[in-house]
Amino acid sequence: MSSPAQPPILEVDNLSVSFDEEGARPPALKDVSLEVFENQILGVVGETGAGKSVLARAIINLLPRPGKIIHGDVRFQGKSILRMTPEELRNVRGGKIALVGTNAKALLDPVERVGDQIARVLRAHQPLSRAEAKTAAIDLLDKVGIRDPRRRADSYPHQLSGGMAQRAVIAMALVAQPRVLLADDATLGLDATVQVQVLDMMVERCRNLGMSILLITHDLGIVAHYCDRVAVMKNGEIVELQPVRKFLQEPEMPYSVDLLSAAKAKIIFAPEVREDSTPFLSVLHLQKYFTVGGSRGVVRAVDDVTFSINRGETLALVGESGSGKTTTGQCLVRLLNSDGGRIIFDGQDITAMPEKKFRGLRARIQMVFQEPYVALNPRWTVYNLVSEPLRLLKTMGSKSMQRRVDELLAMVHLPSTAARAFPHELTAGEQKRVGIARALATKPELVIFDEPTTALDLRVRAQIIQLIRELQSQTNLSALFITHDLNSVRSLANFVAVMSNGKIVESGATETVFNHPTEEYTKILLAAELPIERALMPA
Repeated sequence: MSSPAQPPILEVDNLSVSFDEEGARPPALKDVSLEVFENQILGVVGETGAGKSVLARAIINLLPRPGKIIHGDVRFQGKSILRMTPEELRNVRGGKIALVGTNAKALLDPVERVGDQIARVLRAHQPLSRAEAKTAAIDLLDKVGIRDPRRRADSYPHQLSGGMAQRAVIAMALVAQPRVLLADDATLGLDATVQVQVLDMMVERCRNLGMSILLITHDLGIVAHYCDRVAVMKNGEIVELQPVRKFLQEPEMPYSVDLLSAAKAKIIFAPEVREDSTPFLSVLHLQKYFTVGGSRGVVRAVDDVTFSINRGETLALVGESGSGKTTTGQCLVRLLNSDGGRIIFDGQDITAMPEKKFRGLRARIQMVFQEPYVALNPRWTVYNLVSEPLRLLKTMGSKSMQRRVDELLAMVHLPSTAARAFPHELTAGEQKRVGIARALATKPELVIFDEPTTALDLRVRAQIIQLIRELQSQTNLSALFITHDLNSVRSLANFVAVMSNGKIVESGATETVFNHPTEEYTKILLAAELPIERALMPA
């Protein structure tokens, strides 16, 4: 790491930002000051709404309207960005300071091939021919972990998975070899193994090329393993700024202590309990295939999958994106029809059961979807969303339904006043809770939880995990827990099945699989975890 005695490459000096033209609300950023030095990685952490993304955009003077900088300055190599001419700003943005954000599909042009978009950014900052720029783009797609980069370079954004699109955006930001990279939750949508690969690549470029990184994240594990210093943000202010190791060992502020407590792995394995020898759910040689559009190719999304869950048990299904986890869950609730195998629920084969007959079982088998903002009707209030399954049962009067909705909201720790809110008025964590309440409305005996902790703040994630624990202890619920959050698996799941390319490659009691994995793929998944405790071990 460069010595702080050297001048910083980037300075943020008492920066304040407001989105309120009338000045009635507090500023989004308030007197934020920090310095980034050459060949250094500064982590910026905080919960949703802390101001992290606003800071990244204010640094390059690219705030969305009506946002504006009302006080302070930003200096790059000693020169004020806020006083640069439009031409100077164009040279700085993308060429000297690059921004990588989340929601890559929205950042890419939907009507231009991915490789051409990367090449266009490169040619804007370097004198290269089209062919040279395209070759460089393909090479960079390969370096950020995209398989078959030449074919993907000729793809359009909608033809890429979310993880691939995110890696393409990262490639676009790195292609001109900027001096400073503003990475705003740049690995949020990636699998753990790909996340580590991309972070390793960014750090290697930082060290080898003297590039500096402002790494914005809500994952303290990333900060612990990759950053030199850390700034903790809350309500638009920096409340703590320290070297990472000192911060992890001696955080100064109570808020920092809370974040660290929520982030640290609690190695408490759920017990292996199998008193009842009769499985409540048996999945036998399940198959689900998809044809590839425009070809005769077939994707074996679920390929001969077998597992069982007893009453009151939780089985975690883990693996990377595209391994077949969610497709398996959707087959269990008959959102997708399977192409082979059997699904036996409480002694009944539901695989090919007529829809009219299966409808009577739907109240007993429910699913909590990964993206609640997609699964929840944006035009409905929370009351309508949670009460809809009850209305389908046609056994409840309006007063009884109101009591049940209040009971469900209390069960997921939401106030009764939340019933009047629309989904867009809720935080991501609150939306997740509404999705859980909706799934529990009919008192199901089996619930499939699809990535219930994905993309949540550390403290909210801990709350959701605790909530699921409480629900299972109260109702003896059986659950299939689909996730890539291995820390959650430890404390929630009695058993774990590891999926790769549509197949289960390893399964068993959670403690056994985690402590004594036998398959190489399982070992790779576990090695990609970034626990804070490991970062504190002597080198």
